[in-house]
Amino acid sequence: MSTPTAPSTGTGLAAGTDAPAGTGTAPTGRQFELTSGGRLRAVVTELGAMLRLLEVDGVSLIEGFDESVYPQFCAGWMLVPWPNRVRDGRWSYDGVERQLPLTEPERGNALHGFLFGLVHTVVSQSDSSITLRALIEPSEAYPFALTVDTTFTLSDTGAPAGAAQIAGPAAPAGPATPAAPVLTITHALTNTGDRDAPTAIGAHPYFRIGDVPTEQLTVTVDAATRVTVDARLNPTGTAPVAGTPYDLRRGTVVGGSDLDTAYLDLTPAADGRYRHSIAAPDGRRIELWGDENYSQAQVFTTPIFSTAAGPGWAVTVEPTTAPPDALNTGENLRWIAPGDSWTSSWGIDFAAATAAGPTAAGPTAAGPTAAAGPTTAAPAPAVTPTTTPEATR
Repeated sequence: MSTPTAPSTGTGLAAGTDAPAGTGTAPTGRQFELTSGGRLRAVVTELGAMLRLLEVDGVSLIEGFDESVYPQFCAGWMLVPWPNRVRDGRWSYDGVERQLPLTEPERGNALHGFLFGLVHTVVSQSDSSITLRALIEPSEAYPFALTVDTTFTLSDTGAPAGAAQIAGPAAPAGPATPAAPVLTITHALTNTGDRDAPTAIGAHPYFRIGDVPTEQLTVTVDAATRVTVDARLNPTGTAPVAGTPYDLRRGTVVGGSDLDTAYLDLTPAADGRYRHSIAAPDGRRIELWGDENYSQAQVFTTPIFSTAAGPGWAVTVEPTTAPPDALNTGENLRWIAPGDSWTSSWGIDFAAATAAGPTAAGPTAAGPTAAAGPTTAAPAPAVTPTTTPEATR
């Protein structure tokens, strides 16, 4: 796969520059700050209900963006009513071919839905929670009416994040530190129109763990199958990940990887959720989870994410409910009847390292991943497919 390039912001403007604003002076409108227990902090935006900042005890868990710019690489976007790409922006409904706006013009695709361009209104707000609402109005491209409520809720708990990084190699592996809840995002889609509406959901957070160089982080996704794509990143089929650089079941180091890959056949955790991890060498770990609706995920890595120090590595693991081009294939679409609603949740947990013995964050001893590329270690046993296709970017 070639080095990924930045998608269009969907506004006709280059990523990282000004974009249509809401009622605030920032390109993404008003900024809503949430806090909990003096330890947790998040900022979400009026335009797009984007997640702009997330911290635990001052430790950043996401690659956010400054309020003076519009985010690059879709950072923090909420992806409704479809994630990923619709080939050529074309799909058919009720015997009519529909043309969606080509929000990824360099590849000729419609990317990531409508929310990123919609100003949201506040439905309810407290110190630690906010619900933002957007209205998707019927159009020739998408002839359905949806009310989309997105709720961000910080936990009132969370494991301390203050343990210092440990110099040198990670300590011997021990029992993993339990990850504590940090943030839960709930999407409630209500059909206010007069016909069944096809919908799907995704999210686009980029992850970091404080000042740990992103290229040192290890990403683990328990998925047996990936979606193959063409040069425009549109799906062409599926393939097993076993024995390939796309196998993330034992973890792969971000640095040197080349992923823009949708995953399916995920194995749920014991709690029924789909869980993915992003871990630092000192044992600290982010766990991204989705409820039973989020049976797919997309992983994207890039070495050209703009940082204060210049271009650097970034990684997103995107929880999604349907695969790329789902409006055409129909796979995993949720058809919401008039007057009905669909509610789903995903979230971010965090495990802090402890001086007593952090868990080794790298790939397993059976086959550590070299910094030069994705792991080719012997894969975990194949899992029984539990769902249908994958995800987004």
